[in-house]
Amino acid sequence: MRARCPKCKAVFEVKSMSGMLLHIGSLRYTTCPACGKSGLMNNFVKDPITWPPEEAEKKEEPMSEGELKEKRIEDSKYEEHDETRS
Repeated sequence: MRARCPKCKAVFEVKSMSGMLLHIGSLRYTTCPACGKSGLMNNFVKDPITWPPEEAEKKEEPMSEGELKEKRIEDSKYEEHDETRS
């Protein structure tokens, strides 16, 4: 079941069924994970999910010296080498 927050317009997957007792038609008491607002929200939307944000926004951890060295060696396998030079 998907819900849309009326405050921030985030569309998210509803995981908890605890708010199912308090509802008016398709509106159910839900808490938005994006902005934290709680209230009656439409829990039957067909829009694409927008929360949580895409994984592309996650930052990569910096590599250690050993990992950097291994990556350089691996990348060098694909570089063109001039075999006439000694």
